Amino acid sequence: MLKFPELLKFITQEAALLGLFVTAGFILISRDWRSLIMTLLMQYILIGVILARLVNPNIAVLKVMIGAFICPILFLSARQVSLTIIVIPDLVSHGSLRDSLVAWWRNLSFMGFLTRTVSRSIDRYNDPMSTSFAFRLLLVLLIVLVSMTLGEVFPLPGVLPINISTAVYWLILAGLMTLTLTENPMKVGHGLFTALTGFDLYYTIMEQSLLVMALWEIINLLIALVIGYLIIAKGATPEEEL
Repeated sequence: MLKFPELLKFITQEAALLGLFVTAGFILISRDWRSLIMTLLMQYILIGVILARLVNPNIAVLKVMIGAFICPILFLSARQVSLTIIVIPDLVSHGSLRDSLVAWWRNLSFMGFLTRTVSRSIDRYNDPMSTSFAFRLLLVLLIVLVSMTLGEVFPLPGVLPINISTAVYWLILAGLMTLTLTENPMKVGHGLFTALTGFDLYYTIMEQSLLVMALWEIINLLIALVIGYLIIAKGATPEEEL
């Protein structure tokens, strides 16, 4: 049976590092929750590719597996919010259970279109701290320059290559900046996990104990559950208009 590093050996470390710049930048710019979740999953896979060449391959596999658990948690929470936004009005407007079920099935068939239409028409779901696309794109370019400068001038202690240090700085800064630009629980969660991924990349290379890594990943799963609860509790739509 092929091991994880062998399955992804065609992806070079440089390509994986470049992918981290793309994924974190997309998380900072994008507002579509489906794209955010897929991008976050790709980010975990890229972290696994990088770590598979630097540490114990079992640790790299663990990182990818945790990402594969976190992303479905966020997806199910966001989907429940979408169903609630669309289905509840139909349940109120139809008197019988049969009519309600028919309306629910009709809405489910056009879920993608109706979710976007309803979410954009309800003012209370708009993110009050949203910024323009041009501003966020300019911010991404600025953070890239800052990360590259920090990676060269202040490389992280240890035996890390400069490009790894730059990637760590980039993930942490991009994640923290995402946190400051939104109040949407879905977007906040992606920013938090991006920042934690940057810290995790550095700490995993320095500390390769499986027990410590297992405890850290349990904390990540608990954070994902909290974020999922906040998404549902606030009732804010996970999808925003660009």
